[in-house]
Amino acid sequence: MPVERPAIEPIRATFRADCIAEKQLDELQEATLIVLEEVGVKFPSEKALAIFADHGAQVDHETQVVKLPRDMVKKALASVPRYFQVGARLHEYGFQ
Repeated sequence: MPVERPAIEPIRATFRADCIAEKQLDELQEATLIVLEEVGVKFPSEKALAIFADHGAQVDHETQVVKLPRDMVKKALASVPRYFQVGARLHEYGFQ
């Protein structure tokens, strides 16, 4: 059963330095989705290509390029955790 999650929101810090306007951020997101949809991304892995194909992406096995529909990208982003705990279990991998 899929878990309904809120849309991804940027990390909010107490200190804010606006380097890019909201409109520019929206334009950057739109341009990124266009590149993923129309140009695609090269994945030199047959396993990765098969996974993308199984999930409905347009896969060219000859060029190893995957084109991702924006709905697929948004669905994937909606499924990731909102927060990550970094370094909590590094000792299990031999790190101090």
